[in-house]
Amino acid sequence: MDLQDQKVLVFGVLGRAGIAVARKLCEERASVMLSARREEEGSEFAASLRAEGFDADFVCADITQRDQVAAAVDATVERLGRIDVLVNCVSYDHMRFFMDDEEKHWDKVHDVNVKGTMRGCQEALRHMIPQKYGRIITLVSDSAKIGATLETAQSSAKGGIVAFSKSLAREMARHQVTVNTVCLGPTSETGDPPLGLSPEGWASFLRLIPFRRPAKPDEVAVLVAFLAMRETSFITGQAISVSGGLTMS
Repeated sequence: MDLQDQKVLVFGVLGRAGIAVARKLCEERASVMLSARREEEGSEFAASLRAEGFDADFVCADITQRDQVAAAVDATVERLGRIDVLVNCVSYDHMRFFMDDEEKHWDKVHDVNVKGTMRGCQEALRHMIPQKYGRIITLVSDSAKIGATLETAQSSAKGGIVAFSKSLAREMARHQVTVNTVCLGPTSETGDPPLGLSPEGWASFLRLIPFRRPAKPDEVAVLVAFLAMRETSFITGQAISVSGGLTMS
């Protein structure tokens, strides 16, 4: 893969997957603008990438604030000259049984995941449409396809993003902009159980995966980099799982 001359904006860059995605894009020679809410941490990450010789910078933005999202896109265009690729790595989860949940939590899950993705896409497309080129890649959970116990709100949000992305792919084809989602199964750098899940429950869940392990963030990042290539011009509207065979469809 070679992403030389691709100008990329990554929202939600400080999560496990976001960090791996940003690094992979840099390694493939893209120019990358990083964005997240935590300014000091994001600036330090960008500085560490520059110290390795990569073309990376950081702009602070809260994905729930339209003006900050627009400003991040504008800063990308000002810094890099244009925006070719938008990667949405933003995610917020709230684990609770549905009958114990409250509407205020549903609102936050959907505001961050669904509306945050839509805000980023709309602002980026204001630049991609006139240039007749673009790649939009959004990371979601495999719960979008199969659901997940304790994650009904998140599953509804992630499923909504997949449906939104398919619809957007149809609208944007005439502008030569592709839109795809990458559906993550369990993903972990260490293999340790996620917060709130017992080791026994984690081990039981991993037995459902043919590879018997979670994905590594780097294994997610390589698919994102592939979809960001100019040569992937005929792949759009797809929801591709990186789940070790947990989901096969």
